[in-house]
Amino acid sequence: MQKPACAIRLILLCALILYPTLSYSSALDQYIEGAKKEGTVRVGITIRAKVQGKVAGQKYLDAFEKRYPFVKVKFKRIGGARERNRIISEMSGGVVNFDVATVSDTMIPTIVDAKLVRAVDWKALGVPAALRHPKNYGVTLRTPVFGIAYNRNLISDDLAKTFTWETCTDPKWKGKTATDDRPRHLNQLYYAWGKEKTLDYAKRWAANKPAMEPSRSTGAQKLAAGAYSMICGMPRRQVKDLQVYGGSKSIGIVYPEPIPVGIGDLIYVTEKSKSPNAATLFIQWTTTPEAQKLLDEVDFSGHPSLPGSEVNEIVKGKKVAYETWEEAAHSDDVLAEILKAMGFPVVR
Repeated sequence: MQKPACAIRLILLCALILYPTLSYSSALDQYIEGAKKEGTVRVGITIRAKVQGKVAGQKYLDAFEKRYPFVKVKFKRIGGARERNRIISEMSGGVVNFDVATVSDTMIPTIVDAKLVRAVDWKALGVPAALRHPKNYGVTLRTPVFGIAYNRNLISDDLAKTFTWETCTDPKWKGKTATDDRPRHLNQLYYAWGKEKTLDYAKRWAANKPAMEPSRSTGAQKLAAGAYSMICGMPRRQVKDLQVYGGSKSIGIVYPEPIPVGIGDLIYVTEKSKSPNAATLFIQWTTTPEAQKLLDEVDFSGHPSLPGSEVNEIVKGKKVAYETWEEAAHSDDVLAEILKAMGFPVVR
C-alpha cells in the first residue's frame, strides 16, 4: 500500500528539481518559434571573426547557427567607443542596422535615455544572475580578468608566481613597469580594498614611474618585445591573444589576489530590431555554459563564474573582486579619482 505513495513523492520530487529547467525552456520556446519566422539576426559585438589569419570568433558564431540552424547570423564587429557612439547616433536617428548591439558599461545610461534598448526578462530565460543586468537591459559579454603580465625573458615564471599587487610598487621595478592609461583593475580593487587603501596604493605605484600606454594591445606587444618587465593590470585576453594567435612565448601572466574581474560589455536587443526573437535567442545562448566555454577558447573572455572553462580554473579557490553593475555605473568617477591620486590627467 505504501508503493503508490512513494511513487507519487518521487514524481513530485523530480518535478521540483526539473521545474526551473522546464520553466525557462517553455519561456524560450516562444522566441524559438518567432526566430524561425525571422530567419536572420544582425549581430554587432566586439569579437573578431579572425585574428592574424586564424579563425577565432567565427567558431563562436558558427556554434550558434549549429545550435539554431534556422537562424542565419549576419555579423559585423563593433569596435571601440568611437564606433559604438556612431551606432548610437545612427539608431537615435532611426537607422537601425543591428538586432544585437553592444556598449561599454558606462554607456548604458545613454542607450536607456535614448530608448534604444528593449528590456527582456532574462531571468525567465535561465540567464545566470551574474550575467544579466538587474533592470533587464541586456547581459554581460567578454568579461575582463586582470593580472600582472610579464616578459618571460626578463622575469622567470617562478619569480612571477610570487607576485602580489604590491610588487608593482616595489622600488626594485621602478621605471620597468607599465599600465594602460585607464587602469580599470583599480576600479575593482577600490571596492575590494576600500578608498583609502586604493588611493594610497595608486600614489605609491605612481612613484614607481610606470609608463602609461594608450592601447592595451600595443602595450602587450611592447612587453613581449622587452620594452617593459611587467604590465600591472593587464587583461588576460591581451596576453592570450599574443600567446595563441601570435605564437609568442616571451609573455606570461599571473593573477594576484584579489583577482579583479570587470563587468565587460553589455549586449542588448535593440528597441527597433527587425528580428527581436532571434536577437533574444542569440543573447540567451551567449550565457549558456557551451557558449561561455567557447568564448573563452576563441576570445579568452568567458565569465569566470561559469564552470568548464580555463578562466574558471584560474579563479577557482581564489579571492575574486567581481565588479557589480552598480559599481560599473560609477566606474568613470572612481577612475578619475584614482588617476588624480596618481598625478595623471583623466584621459579619453
